[in-house]
Amino acid sequence: MTEQIKENRKSIWVKRGILIGIITFFVLIGFFRAKSEGAFEDVFHKKSGIKIESINDKQVKDLSKLCKVWGFVKYYHPKVIDSSVNWDFELFKVIPEVMQAKDSGETDKILYSWINKLGEVKEGSESIGKDIKLSPDTGWIKDSNYISKDLSDLLTRLSKSYISERSKGYVSFDKDSPYASFKNEKAYPNMTYDDDGYKLLSLFRYWNIVQYYYPYREVMGEDWNKVLAEFIPKFVEAKDSLSYKLTVSELTTKIHDSHVNVSDKRNELYRYHGFNAPPIKFQLIEDKVVITEIIEKYSAGCKVQKGDIILKANDKDIFEVIKERAKYKSTSDDREIVKDLFVYLFSTNENSLNLTIERNGKEITEKVTCYSLTNMFRESGQSHRLVEGNIGYINPGALAKGEIDKIMSEFKDTKGLIVDLRNYPSDPIMYTLGRYLMPQKSVFAKMTAANPAVPGEFVYLDGLEVGENNPDFYKGKVIIIINEYTQSQAEFTTMALRKAPNALVIGSNSAGADGDVVTFSLPGGITTDFSGLGVYYPDKSETQRVGIKPDIYVKPTINGIKDGRDELLEKAIELIKK
Repeated sequence: MTEQIKENRKSIWVKRGILIGIITFFVLIGFFRAKSEGAFEDVFHKKSGIKIESINDKQVKDLSKLCKVWGFVKYYHPKVIDSSVNWDFELFKVIPEVMQAKDSGETDKILYSWINKLGEVKEGSESIGKDIKLSPDTGWIKDSNYISKDLSDLLTRLSKSYISERSKGYVSFDKDSPYASFKNEKAYPNMTYDDDGYKLLSLFRYWNIVQYYYPYREVMGEDWNKVLAEFIPKFVEAKDSLSYKLTVSELTTKIHDSHVNVSDKRNELYRYHGFNAPPIKFQLIEDKVVITEIIEKYSAGCKVQKGDIILKANDKDIFEVIKERAKYKSTSDDREIVKDLFVYLFSTNENSLNLTIERNGKEITEKVTCYSLTNMFRESGQSHRLVEGNIGYINPGALAKGEIDKIMSEFKDTKGLIVDLRNYPSDPIMYTLGRYLMPQKSVFAKMTAANPAVPGEFVYLDGLEVGENNPDFYKGKVIIIINEYTQSQAEFTTMALRKAPNALVIGSNSAGADGDVVTFSLPGGITTDFSGLGVYYPDKSETQRVGIKPDIYVKPTINGIKDGRDELLEKAIELIKK
């Protein structure tokens, strides 16, 4: 009996020893795996280790597929959304494998194995929006001619994850805010510019942010898949800091959004374009680049005049200059590129610029002094004044905060009111001024926002109203002046104020860039942005790339500019006097 007990105890200790050994084995594996992952993290923070000497068409196709799969998983997989994995660094691990794949079948196997390791995904509760403006462009995940059945089935299951809570994800949504936030994206300011992994990360990040979180994806006028294939070689071939940043700038032009800007922490792009410029404003009038204003504080000694037609800059044809500069500046309407180049068209690092102009039929070349662009174009002047004795004029670009109440107490008995929105309002006025102009509330716009649970889907929000019940509303005529410089908040303000019963909009189409700006980072310390919300008329018709259309078209003429006339203001006064 005693011997039996001893044997049993011995057996128990042996089993315990084996169990402890097994546990220790797996703990050590986990430890070394964690150490290995940590080592990868440390290495990838410094460099990806990816160097591409040359790239062929097959590799471009495979990398395009990788970009799409990587972006899809980035926004749909719970392990990425809760930051369990560093999805940027995961990209660096798989790029070399994809580059070496023999054919598309092998590429799909690599991608399937890579994604499948993240684990099973449970289907979420149905969260598709009710009033959808834009659905996800993910038909490719079910295209049997594009990806294998195994990969397709895996991604299709993933597409039903429906995850709204994304506070740790690469895109997040703050409480009570409709905006997508990209604050969790890393800028990697110390990347080296011969690092092809980081450059491809930059392209893939931008492409997928646009693919899933740009509200105007369907009106860009570009085949976004072709843009991806076009820019993969361009990013790989950008071998230094400047060429990389210019390639990023060129990429941003493909979404055709005048809200887009590109900057970098080292100000390298500003240095490239130039910190100085001649003190002039200009417009495309009668298909010619015409000087419309000399900045007053620099006007003494400036040898060009209002009404001069610019033919050349430093002996280069002005339309060649426009073409060169337009390569790096996004614009909602290609016909208005001169407006979007108002800072960059003549920017330089020199202290002067030779402008060849036409004046009174004669061609003249003048050396024009250039000054720092800092604050050169800051709006100034009176915020309001009386014109023609009894017509109120408001310049929203020069308003002080909360000034509208004071202005309307002065203008309440005027014959008419002119709101000049050929600039950017210094203080939002659509609601404050709207209270005075409307007899009751009126819906003036609808907006769309991203559905947090379904990446790529945008849904309509409730209609926006302006005005309030006000039997003592302003009874005079209201003329709103717009042109191509009417952009963003100015466009939104026009949409609101034209709901006044006595309002008319005159001028020319606005910029067609509306919806509050969202900003995000790209590797290399680059910051860029785009329109973050969709803005539409109450009937859901487009404003982006179309602009706000006036009721009466009025454009300036070269002779009018020469004579110092403001023909749009003259037309506004004429309409009020009728």
